[in-house]
Amino acid sequence: MPTLEWFVWLIALWSMASVCLAQQAPDTTPSQTLTIYDVTVSTSSFDPSREQTVELSYRLSRSAKVTVKVFDPDRELIRVLIEDAEQGQGSHKLAWDGKDLDARVVPNEAYFFTIEAEDATGSQIVYDPITFSGGEPFEITEGRIDREGGTLSYRLSKPSRVSVWAGVASSALLRTLVDWEPRIAGTITEYWNGKDRDNLINLWDLEDHKIVISYFTLPETSVIAYGNSTLDYRTYKHGLSTARPKKADRPMVNRRRVSPHFLASRLQDRELAATLSFPEFDKSEEKAVPEVKDAVVVRIDVPSQEDREILLGQRFEIILFIDTVYYAEEERGYIPFNYPLDVSGVPEGEHVLTVNIITPKNQFAIASRKLKVVKQP
Repeated sequence: MPTLEWFVWLIALWSMASVCLAQQAPDTTPSQTLTIYDVTVSTSSFDPSREQTVELSYRLSRSAKVTVKVFDPDRELIRVLIEDAEQGQGSHKLAWDGKDLDARVVPNEAYFFTIEAEDATGSQIVYDPITFSGGEPFEITEGRIDREGGTLSYRLSKPSRVSVWAGVASSALLRTLVDWEPRIAGTITEYWNGKDRDNLINLWDLEDHKIVISYFTLPETSVIAYGNSTLDYRTYKHGLSTARPKKADRPMVNRRRVSPHFLASRLQDRELAATLSFPEFDKSEEKAVPEVKDAVVVRIDVPSQEDREILLGQRFEIILFIDTVYYAEEERGYIPFNYPLDVSGVPEGEHVLTVNIITPKNQFAIASRKLKVVKQP
């Protein structure tokens, strides 16, 4: 199993992988020059679908023209709250109602503010929280599982973007419980029935089941919008008639470890949807459990064109497991992939076949199907 060492449960190491950035810390205290400081938000989460708002507060060291913008996690413009507004020295407050440029309630996600200011002398200053905060990777080492209640609980010290994977130690990944989703600080409760993605395997019945909780911090003054039950983030982004302006790229101004997921696209840095099928047996939509004597062709596919495009142009690996035990792998996979599965050495009876598709960018696809092995009389 040469490449398994690269894959299985090195997720934590990948999540903790980081880069060192620039070394100068931002100036957040008032001075004789133009400065933006004491930037805060009134809440870390709000429900704009119920007309809740979030209030941004900040102070200026001297009078200036100010522009305040709201950006989504892909650093694309959501709203301009004020533009070149004359503001005096001292405290200021602005409210955001959670609506975008088209006056629509934004989908559930994490958003952040930038503040640009220019005084009468032409001096300019920008508050851009991505340049000095967020992205620091961590792992949760303690949590609480309530099997009867079907919950997993853990604590976050700061608002963060979280990923939770469940599977078997040194073997198959079986379920993505949380797929790099934003969470507030404090005690977080996730709901889970203990089953794999396709509800075929009860992980609680496996002695060597494993849960990995990784996260990285959100930029300062981020706010998480929730409550939009009609529109998810991906649908929202794909439904935009024109591309939104991107936030200006600005250099990092402090040295810190940063997760490789921090600046990754929320449209691509996610779980992909895979399917497992048996072409010889799947003649109808019922997809009954096939009865196999010696061998069967297994088709592995990623039916979504969007997901396929994510796989194009990068190396990815396909790994097969039977009853969560490693069976075979294809180091340079392609989609769709037809694999001749030899079950002559598999005990008679019902089994679960699982496929993991893994890219070096830590993108995964998981699918499982049952099959029944029957022996010749």
